[in-house]
Amino acid sequence: MPTVVRTGALAVKVYGPPREHPPPHVHVEVGRTGVVVLRLPLDDRPLELWRVHGEVNERDVVAAIRLVEAHETDIRAAWERIHAP
Repeated sequence: MPTVVRTGALAVKVYGPPREHPPPHVHVEVGRTGVVVLRLPLDDRPLELWRVHGEVNERDVVAAIRLVEAHETDIRAAWERIHAP
């Protein structure tokens, strides 16, 4: 699973097939025990919080969302490259 963006305790990762699946989404690791899963924008749907696992507080969720928003173009390109047929 490639790390697409890393800053501080946050690491944005895109998992590839066969384990992963549409819709386009990323896993933002928060420290060693937390994960925030965000669906990438698609058509008219905005970036969306999908799941939160482990020890993650509200501040971590907001930081994960802001990080993905700031790097959306590169993250989307990585998703498409990893999931290309």
